[in-house]
Amino acid sequence: MKLKELAAALGLELRGDGELEIAAAVPIEAAAPGTISFVSAPRYLAMLERVAPSCLIVPAELAAAVHCAALISANPVLDFARALGLLHPPQRPAPGIDSTAQIASDAQIGPQASIGAFVVIGAGVRIGARAVIHPHATIYANVSIGDDFVCHSHVSIRENVVIGDRVVLHNGAVIGSEGFGFVEVGQGLVKVPQVGNVVLESDVEIGANTTIDRATVGSTYIRRGVKLDNIIHIGHNCDIGAYSRFAALTGIAGSTKIGEWCEFGGQTGVADHVTIGNRVRVAAQSGIPGSIAGDNITISGAPAIELRRWRRQMAAYVRLPELVQRIRALERKVGLTGRGRGSED
Repeated sequence: MKLKELAAALGLELRGDGELEIAAAVPIEAAAPGTISFVSAPRYLAMLERVAPSCLIVPAELAAAVHCAALISANPVLDFARALGLLHPPQRPAPGIDSTAQIASDAQIGPQASIGAFVVIGAGVRIGARAVIHPHATIYANVSIGDDFVCHSHVSIRENVVIGDRVVLHNGAVIGSEGFGFVEVGQGLVKVPQVGNVVLESDVEIGANTTIDRATVGSTYIRRGVKLDNIIHIGHNCDIGAYSRFAALTGIAGSTKIGEWCEFGGQTGVADHVTIGNRVRVAAQSGIPGSIAGDNITISGAPAIELRRWRRQMAAYVRLPELVQRIRALERKVGLTGRGRGSED
């Protein structure tokens, strides 16, 4: 694609040779002739001494500092992402239904759908227009799916799940598996029937091998625009607020309500029946045993607390051996050695 065409498609001001051919969008460390990258802050300019991109997406104040063509952007990260989409569009199989697919006679498939090999679609399923369902996906009975659905291979969608428009499910995701509920009776366990469903609202994206349990009764909700990374578990009856994002290996126990625009780092754990506000940021490997009051805060640790407090505690924690020695020296000085103090080191 010629640079002038890319600039027009992105709606960005071009400074430089618009006839340059741009073949790929790459990170700055891999930039070379024929590629486009981005610089968002002055601290990255030093990298330009080692690379030679054909064009950079930059804010206006950095345009004079780059020695190649430039696209002027108020948000270089966003516009680089848009350039990636234009230069590397996702592969889409041609519309049609593979001869090996098994589709119930009453299932409704919208126009321009692509249904891959060995896909199974159950009774009463309704799928909107332009769906792409890759091989070996399984959709149970009475599932409702909106338009522009993308379902990668080996996904399982259980009965009665409701999915909105433009939802993407990556390989191996399981939507609507049974919630985890048992009651002790004598020397055994009685399973609590899980008769609810899962609702994925529009613009949700679910990562590979992520699992979302259906509700015991009612619905487990994944609200509009939520993004779940790979290998995440969402328990039954959870309600995940719009546009929240979760990194890999996060586990959310049942009946937890999380607000809008939250961000969870990897390996985060949340106990059941917890409520978390809006725009809460959770550092990686944090554990949340109880509800978090307040919006727009950052928490860390296990149990998770406000980030600045956690940092102060960690600063003290690494000094504990030194502090213990100082306390013991003071005890000896005032004659308290061995009085009222345990023998722990």
